[in-house]
Amino acid sequence: MPDRTDSDEIARLTEELATARAELAALREEKETWSDKEIKIRVDRDRAIKAADEFASALAARLRIENAGLGKGTEILRKRFRPVSRTEAVHLELIRGSDLFNAAWYLRAYPDVAHLGMDPALHFLRHPFDPFRSPSEHFNIAQYCVDHPDVYKDRANPLVHFLLSPESRGADAYPPRRR
Repeated sequence: MPDRTDSDEIARLTEELATARAELAALREEKETWSDKEIKIRVDRDRAIKAADEFASALAARLRIENAGLGKGTEILRKRFRPVSRTEAVHLELIRGSDLFNAAWYLRAYPDVAHLGMDPALHFLRHPFDPFRSPSEHFNIAQYCVDHPDVYKDRANPLVHFLLSPESRGADAYPPRRR
């Protein structure tokens, strides 16, 4: 037969268990509230990123058109920027055709380029160094120059160098991502 102290202990533990269950239920409810808030923040963030991408893409297209001589202000731009050479034209098409260059990302990452009114691909072609400017989040210029010091020494554009090398075949990032 259980004595009085055992039944008191059981009652105390039962009460503690009920309190713990109530606290756990409250914490679960609070977690759901925070999860809902997190989802809303992520949705808002994704919308903002999409809007920024659309804006930067439109700006990049506009700058490209104006620099090609089809928009307003081209006389000022022509005086300000030297014409594209034949070699640069080939390299520009190589850069623009690569998934490793993202004009919208480039303009967001380097707002001074938008202030210059310069085509982002042309700016990247001519100014990848000082400071190092990556063409997208998928290509690390500094790492490429560490791995290929001749590129920096020769002042060659690292992305063009990479795209013209056999190393680029099938690559979707530099340094390569682990698979």
